Amino acid sequence: MTTYEDLEDTTHTDCLVIPILENDTIEAQIPSYCDGIKKTVDSLVVTKDFEGKPLQQTVLYGAHSQHKRILLIGLGKEEDITTETWKQTVGASIRTAQEKKSSTIAMHIPSHIITRFGDSIAAKETVIAAHTATYSFDTHKEEGAQTTRVETIYLYKNNTTDETVWQRGIDTGIHIAESVNLARHLGNTPPSDMTPASLAQEAQKLGEVFPSLLVKVLEKSEIEKLGMGCLLGVSQGSVLEPKFIIMEYLQGNKEDTPMVFVGKGITFDSGGLSLKPDPYIRDMKFDMLGAATVLGIMRAAAALGLKQNIIGLVPTCENMPSGSSYRPDDILRAMNGKTVLIQNTDAEGRLILADALSYASKYTPKHVIDFATLTGACVVALGNERSGIFTKDDTMSSNLQAAAEKSGEKLWRLPLGKEYTEAVKCEVADVKNIGGVGGARYAGASTAAAFLEYFTDYPWTHIDLSCSSYGEKGKPWIRGGANGFGVQTIITYLQTLE
Repeated sequence: MTTYEDLEDTTHTDCLVIPILENDTIEAQIPSYCDGIKKTVDSLVVTKDFEGKPLQQTVLYGAHSQHKRILLIGLGKEEDITTETWKQTVGASIRTAQEKKSSTIAMHIPSHIITRFGDSIAAKETVIAAHTATYSFDTHKEEGAQTTRVETIYLYKNNTTDETVWQRGIDTGIHIAESVNLARHLGNTPPSDMTPASLAQEAQKLGEVFPSLLVKVLEKSEIEKLGMGCLLGVSQGSVLEPKFIIMEYLQGNKEDTPMVFVGKGITFDSGGLSLKPDPYIRDMKFDMLGAATVLGIMRAAAALGLKQNIIGLVPTCENMPSGSSYRPDDILRAMNGKTVLIQNTDAEGRLILADALSYASKYTPKHVIDFATLTGACVVALGNERSGIFTKDDTMSSNLQAAAEKSGEKLWRLPLGKEYTEAVKCEVADVKNIGGVGGARYAGASTAAAFLEYFTDYPWTHIDLSCSSYGEKGKPWIRGGANGFGVQTIITYLQTLE
């Protein structure tokens, strides 16, 4: 794991990163311990080869005896800096340094960043951005092609007011970033390796590492006893048996009802008999990212020692076509007794969530939040920069969106309402698993959320993870694949309750 240390006068590194604002005083922003490069920087400014524009980068070689490279990266205008843009700057620079085979990297943190965010947040967000930037899923590549491992990142700051607060920010950042990277790693793992049983084992490992986290895995026979007909129905086409993962973190007052987080854990989604065509069947290993988010949240809560009662529930299975698959026109019965007409076997995530949401009632929860890569309709509506949030609780919606903004993530509220509820009603069963407002293609994200609402009898929020992965190439600040969206947002929200 990458370690974080203070940059000393005698420290030697493979790369020193200096973030630069876009203004008329670029040379003046060079720290005093790098005075020797000011003439070179002046030449870059004159030729306009470097202007400090957002994420603009220039590498200088041989400019400093202690640092093999100096990387200048643009911050843009000071008034435009947010948590998100700072994290993107840090991540992009760390990735560039890592791709140039740097295993020791120094990051100069400008005084205006610490003034803007404060010691703790500046340290935390810098570490989260750096830690997530260094992660790569390359275990299946030959040794010479693997990404350079970053051993140490040195942080230089000259105006922190409290070293204890600074160090606490670093420690918090590491815990959150490790939990984000756990969610990413679970999602990036090939589906032949990340099976329902494997996902359950990963949850059990967390219980072994963190004794405050109690983990129980229900097998198929126990799922049958609970009457989880929807989870059983979706799983019956696969040779792999379903699992139901229960994670209990009870570190709050005994009388406090828990927050419950539910994650969709379809470890591979072929679409079942309603088979997905190419290319939509690709990347369906990511259909368990809701589950990965929940595991990441539970890990972070335990690592940080939050004084709260938190439950994580993960229904997990494969959705595969075979002679034993559930069929369109089947009617399944959920744990709470409601029946569901199957019109499309590719609308399976909401089915396994129906049983998990029903199970959540046993905790008399304070609030339930579910996470799911549920609909392509949400991606169509929002793209892959935001995830959709559905709730009738205005306060929860505002609080989660504020937590997302503080974390550098993005949520956008989408509607629930009578028209969507009516769209999933059915004549031959209580509800059907697809429905559209004015046609089957319309408002798919909202009708999916309305379906889930049928299985709740408590305060509830649904997050459709439309921006939980970044394709093959990723972004300048984070590599492609799963991005761990939602873990930090929820931890930020939970920390406001402390």
